[in-house]
Amino acid sequence: MAKKKSQAPAWVWLFTGIVTGLFIAFLYHLAGVRPPTRPEPAKKPVATRESKPQPKYDFYNMLPDKKVAQPESTRAKPAQADTKPDGKSDPIPSQTILQTGAFRTQAEADHRRAELILLGLDVKVQKVETKPGDIWHRVQLGPFESEEKLKNAKTMLADNHIEYMLVRLK
Repeated sequence: MAKKKSQAPAWVWLFTGIVTGLFIAFLYHLAGVRPPTRPEPAKKPVATRESKPQPKYDFYNMLPDKKVAQPESTRAKPAQADTKPDGKSDPIPSQTILQTGAFRTQAEADHRRAELILLGLDVKVQKVETKPGDIWHRVQLGPFESEEKLKNAKTMLADNHIEYMLVRLK
């Protein structure tokens, strides 16, 4: 009787050859990889006075000696007392408003108006045509009945990083 030799299928030999080739390629790749070397800390050059002149700032000494005359019209006026003899503050003119923005579209103005309403402020949007066909939507607070309400509104706007402009209507 003849013995049958067991032979492995061809795909096993193919798979084994591919795996062996990949392993040898990986070892070859690792042989070329060098571990990273730590760079030596750079030695700090000793500073010499002759190598680089340091800038000299004279304006610190010059500015205190200079005086600028301020025109009379721009000088701050001394604050007058706002209180009446009964201790209540004088109401401010009803023509004072705060403008928090001017937008080209109604949607942008409504968005700013909604922000301010959520803060508890009384807001109005005024539609203005500056040139024919050039329409702006102004978002305004007020008019304010007292200096205290105006001050509170300014504080609230500043706390919420909303820019504003004080407008006194004539």
